[in-house]
Amino acid sequence: MSDVKPQANACPPHVYRPKKPLGVVGGMGSLATAKFLQALAQKSGADTDQDHVPFIALSLPNISDRSHAISTGSNAPLRQILERAKWLENVGCGAIAIPCNTAHFWSSNIADALSVTFISIVDVTRDFIHRHTHEDLDNLRTIVLGTQATIQSELYGSSKVDWGDTAGEVELIQQNAAIIIDDVKSGDIAIARLKMELLIKRARKLNPDVIILGCSELSAVSGGINRGSDVVDPVDVLASACIAWFRSDVWPN
Repeated sequence: MSDVKPQANACPPHVYRPKKPLGVVGGMGSLATAKFLQALAQKSGADTDQDHVPFIALSLPNISDRSHAISTGSNAPLRQILERAKWLENVGCGAIAIPCNTAHFWSSNIADALSVTFISIVDVTRDFIHRHTHEDLDNLRTIVLGTQATIQSELYGSSKVDWGDTAGEVELIQQNAAIIIDDVKSGDIAIARLKMELLIKRARKLNPDVIILGCSELSAVSGGINRGSDVVDPVDVLASACIAWFRSDVWPN
């Protein structure tokens, strides 16, 4: 009789364990992180608790202001973001997502520093728009609402369409979006939601092909305004991409 005992954690080769959890670098800002996690849950199509996408969210909000750092040439936020992303990688996350548009100014640096998948909010949003319009983003009449750094660094490209006499109105709309972002960060949520609704109506009067909510604070107070096909919420797109990553396959035991 054999004295070899089966290992407690042994399982047949055809048995698979779930994929590693998603890692979320949060805190930029905290409400925006909550919006992403809510979207992740609501869009998962799960019937039970066990069917939801597992994740580990690290929300340490003491990350240097991304817009200020970009304008001054500082990489302080990058170092802080990488500390958090590497921590998530080291505790066993299989992919990293960051629900902050401006942080993706350092997207290539972040991806290069990780040995796991980095799901870029900018890349998946660009792909989403291309699949739905069959056009490159640069060839569309696009209004990007976001921080000054996001717009100036052209994270979502630079529309080649000449806005003509309405170019000044586009700039004013973008400036007002920056004010709403500050409202959200300071906790004036009700006011921010009202302003956001009015701003989208104002932007739609210019008949753009797409309006991109290029700041997660704007996503957090967007409510139902993004139900139209002309408004794209990158936070929602990122949530869908993360779910697709998790559902794509399983890891053999």
